[in-house]
Amino acid sequence: MIHNISMHDKLKTGTIKNVLSDAAKELQPKKIVCEENRCLGRFEAEVLLAHILKKPRTWLHSHSDYGLRTTDYGLFSSLVERRKKHEPVAYILGEKEFYGLPFFADKRALIPRPESEMLVELALNNTKSEMRNAKCEQAFIWDVGTGSGAVGISIAKKLPKARVLATDISAPALALAQKNAKRLKTKNITFLKADLLSPSVLRFLKNCELSTEHCELFITANLPYLPTSDKAKLDSDIVKYEPSSALFAGKDGLKIIKNFLRQLATTRLPFSNLFLEYDPPQTKKLRTLAKSLFPKANIQVHKDLAGRDRVMAITPLSFRPER
Repeated sequence: MIHNISMHDKLKTGTIKNVLSDAAKELQPKKIVCEENRCLGRFEAEVLLAHILKKPRTWLHSHSDYGLRTTDYGLFSSLVERRKKHEPVAYILGEKEFYGLPFFADKRALIPRPESEMLVELALNNTKSEMRNAKCEQAFIWDVGTGSGAVGISIAKKLPKARVLATDISAPALALAQKNAKRLKTKNITFLKADLLSPSVLRFLKNCELSTEHCELFITANLPYLPTSDKAKLDSDIVKYEPSSALFAGKDGLKIIKNFLRQLATTRLPFSNLFLEYDPPQTKKLRTLAKSLFPKANIQVHKDLAGRDRVMAITPLSFRPER
């Protein structure tokens, strides 16, 4: 995202109306890539000012002649300057809403994105369906690559009787996820530092008696999936601030996903459904890989709100996948 940064060295002080007008010009992207971008500068200015004033954005609209205090204006100006340097709004505010819940957000993990809410929806719908059909008495959800914990915690909040395991290779990300779980008072979730299906994860799952008839495992995975070449294409907001290790995964972006699927196949972990987020251009290659590892599985592709392939659902019809 490229912002105009040469219009004013300082914003004019005064009423909310005047301050927002100047800030909107400062923050408006030079390049309009979609219709939403046309009002992006104004939207971001309102979000930042509402945060400073601890008021909803709608309050700003009905109090446009309200005069800002010097301290509030100074704080707002500093936030605008940070945004002009491409720091994501979520990191500036220190939080991001996901699935209707407020999550702490900082540089330790990716900012939760609306596309990933599909993982929550699919996991909830399938788990509830299995339990309604009396196919399982105990549901267990493993959120691999949990990052800020947004997906795993959202599921745990909606399924208080289920057990959730959230794993990540990054200790700082897990610390943020645990902070979010505490903030949202989520008790039925366990955090574990682990690299994909590591021995520690296998031991943990084994102790949960997943092989029994009345317990089923559902897996959600939002692993790094962008090709390294995308570094040259993405906005500075992402490349400069969000953790690269959580974004990029080799030449085709599938390095980590391939390792994970092969581990699942080799260990023959008994899971009911795997919901895997990925990059839309990877559909064909990923489907071919999934079919080769799980030849008897039912594979479905779910599209996001923009109509792009986003989540692959793998449902084994046999817990004996070929290697």
